[in-house]
Amino acid sequence: MGCESILSIDVGTTTIKAGVIDCKSLKTLSKAERRTPIKFPKPGWAEQDPDELWSVIADVASEAVGGSRVKVDGISTSTYLAGVVLLGEKGEALSPIIVWLDERAAGHPRELFRGFLKVKGYNLLRLAEMLWLAGGAPSKTGKDPLSKISWLRENEADAFRRSSTIGTFKTWILSKLAGANAVSPDDAHLTWLVDARGGKVEWSPRLLRRYQIPPEKMPRILEPWKVAGRLSRKASSEMGLESGLPVFTGTGDIAAAALGSGAVGEGEYHLYIGTSDWIGVHSRRRLLDVIHYIGSLASGLPSKYLVIAEHEVAGLMLEYVASLLGLKVEEALAEAATIPPGSEGLLATPWLFGERSPIDEPEARGVIIGLSPRHSKGHLVRAAMESVALNIAWTMEYFVKLAGKPKVVRGVGGGFQSKLWAEIVASSIGYPVEVVEEPREASLKGAAIVAAAPLEGVDLEVKAKMVRVKTIVKPNPKAMKVYREALKAYKRVYPSLKGIFQLLPSFRTPGGDRS
Repeated sequence: MGCESILSIDVGTTTIKAGVIDCKSLKTLSKAERRTPIKFPKPGWAEQDPDELWSVIADVASEAVGGSRVKVDGISTSTYLAGVVLLGEKGEALSPIIVWLDERAAGHPRELFRGFLKVKGYNLLRLAEMLWLAGGAPSKTGKDPLSKISWLRENEADAFRRSSTIGTFKTWILSKLAGANAVSPDDAHLTWLVDARGGKVEWSPRLLRRYQIPPEKMPRILEPWKVAGRLSRKASSEMGLESGLPVFTGTGDIAAAALGSGAVGEGEYHLYIGTSDWIGVHSRRRLLDVIHYIGSLASGLPSKYLVIAEHEVAGLMLEYVASLLGLKVEEALAEAATIPPGSEGLLATPWLFGERSPIDEPEARGVIIGLSPRHSKGHLVRAAMESVALNIAWTMEYFVKLAGKPKVVRGVGGGFQSKLWAEIVASSIGYPVEVVEEPREASLKGAAIVAAAPLEGVDLEVKAKMVRVKTIVKPNPKAMKVYREALKAYKRVYPSLKGIFQLLPSFRTPGGDRS
C-alpha cells in the first residue's frame, strides 16, 4: 500500500471546493473552488439542480487536478448533511436536491408532533422511542432528512413511489462518482431512522416501519474509510483522472472538519465557523441534551461519537450585513477592527434562518438592539460578528455541562482566517483557541484523512494528529468582562421577543423571506 495524494471534494452550503492533498504532510498542493448554486423557488424552500451542481463539482475537481503534478491515489468527499434527493434505478436524480436549509417540511413527520402526551412539542412516546434507538430526533424546523422524506412521501407521491433510493447528498455524489448506492454513518445517523446504540449505525426496521419508509429504498451504510466504488469512466473523463480510482465513502462536513481540526482525543473540542457554525467533541459515550438540541452523531472514527451543537448561521451573518452596507467582507472586517468590544452597546442575533441550539425555534429571526446615531457601519459589522460568538458562548455553557470542560479548543473554518473573529470568540467563551494551519480547508483535509490512512496502513487518529496548529489566540481579559455582560443581555433576547417572532409570519410578504 502507499499514497501520494488524495483528491478531496468538499461540498458546502455556499461553496464547492476540491483540493489535491498530500498524503504524508496533509498540505494542500492545489485547490479550486466555486460558489454553490442554490435556488429558493418558494418561501421556505432551498434546492439545488443536480445537473447544474455536478457540472460545478466536475469543473473544480478538474481544475484542482490540473493544478497538481502528483499522482492521485484516491478520491474522498466531505458533504453537507441533511440534504435529501430521490434517485432512480440507475442512480439518476428524480427530484431536486433539497438542501438542509429548506423548511418546507416544518412539523413533519406529523405523528412525531401529535398526541396528548407531549414534551417540548413532541409526542412523548414517539420521542422516547427515537431517543432510545437513534439518540436524537428531528427538530421542528423541517430541516432534518426524516422531515423532508415525510414531506416528499405526502407531496411528491409519484416520484417517491418510482424512486429506487431515498438518498442524502452523500448518496447522490457517490452515485455520480462511482455508481455506488451508499451513505456514510454520520449522514445516515442524522436521518434519525437508525439504531445507533453501542457505537454501531444500522437502519432501524422499527423506525422505518413507524414512519412508513420502505427499507429497500435506503442506501447501504458504509464506513468512511471503506471504498464505496471505483471512479466511473464518465466521471473520470470530466475530472481529468484515470478511471478505476478508489472512491472512499468519506463523511459529512461536520465529521470531516472534526478530523481536519486534529482534535480527536477525549475532551478535545473544535469550533467551526463557516456559513454556519458548530461546537464539537469526540466521545466514546452517546451524549444528549434534548432541551438545548445538543446530540451525538457517528463520527469519522471507529466506535466514537461526535457530540455536536450546531447553529444555523455564522459567516452568512457577516456576509449578509456586509452586503447590506455595500461593503466587501474584507472592507467590513477592517471597519469592525476599529470598534471596541461590545460594539458600544449594540447587540445583534444571527438567527436569519431560525435556530437549533440552544433554542430550537424556526421562527426566531435576526435582530439589532440598541441602535443609535453614534453607531457606524463598523459597529454593525462588529455586532454581527459578536452575535455569532455570543451564540457560541451561550451554547457552550450547556455543552460543557454535558461533555465536560475542554482540554483544548481548536478553531477551523473560514471564520478563523480572521484574527479579529478568533479574538472575539476566544474572549466570549473564555478559552484559548488553537487555530490550525489552513483553517478553511479543514473539511478537505478531514476527507483526505479517511482515505490516506487506510491507503498508508495508518490509524485514523494518528493521521489526524498530524494536523498542525498555526497560532493560539488567548482571551482578552478586558473583552471577557464586556462579553460576560453582553451575554447576560443576549440570553434575554429570545424569551423577551418570542411572542413577537411568532407573530411575524402572519404579515410576512409572500416570497419575501428566503427561509
